[in-house]
Amino acid sequence: MIRVHKLMKNVVLLAVMLSMTLLCGCGGQKPTQNRAQEKSSTERSGSLAQEKSSAERIESLESMFKSAASRKDLDDFERDVLNRAVKTGRIDPADYETAHDKYLECMANAGYDEHDTKMPDGLYKSSETLDPNIDSKQWFKQVTSCSAHTTDTIESLFRDQQDNPERYKDTGILAAQCLMDAGIADKTYTAAKFNESAQILQAHNDNDQRALQEIFGFPVAGKQGSQARYCLSLGGLNMSVNGVDNP
Repeated sequence: MIRVHKLMKNVVLLAVMLSMTLLCGCGGQKPTQNRAQEKSSTERSGSLAQEKSSAERIESLESMFKSAASRKDLDDFERDVLNRAVKTGRIDPADYETAHDKYLECMANAGYDEHDTKMPDGLYKSSETLDPNIDSKQWFKQVTSCSAHTTDTIESLFRDQQDNPERYKDTGILAAQCLMDAGIADKTYTAAKFNESAQILQAHNDNDQRALQEIFGFPVAGKQGSQARYCLSLGGLNMSVNGVDNP
């Protein structure tokens, strides 16, 4: 995923309205002990740990580094960074910082004052809003130009390294683990639950920030939801919430 795609997603407005209806089953009552045993069994079989143990994996980082390093369109800086990654098995955070600095310098030389925020995984995130006085088409064009031979390849690989070192195909696992580690979701939360909420979010397009908490079960909007939004981004959901000042 190149930086342009990331930036475009960062400025996309995602907010939804969810009307929830409580459904009651009409079947007969089961004994309390049986219901408790059934619930316990369901929780064990659907735990995040179980999801991880049976999860499909994707291409290894080592393979990705080698493939990227063999490209013919790299410049000397990119080739040096990727050759080091092949040798050590990881992209040095200092190399990513250098790539990002080169990108910022290019944007500054073009007249754009970028203010990126460093996230917990060590990657930089662009502002969730774009200055209304800026020509967005020209800005995206400049982003594309400045990303070339700075962050477009290196950042994508660094993101995979930092966010998904275990190489899970289902990135809902990453989001669920992040939410649990942050104390936002309890230990029963699963990737399946995240993916279900994400599908509901994507199926609705109404503009009510309060609905986000109904969908996910925890605050997502405003400063209170900043950590939650970061965790959701690990699962592929990048959002800003309409009408709320995001950090």
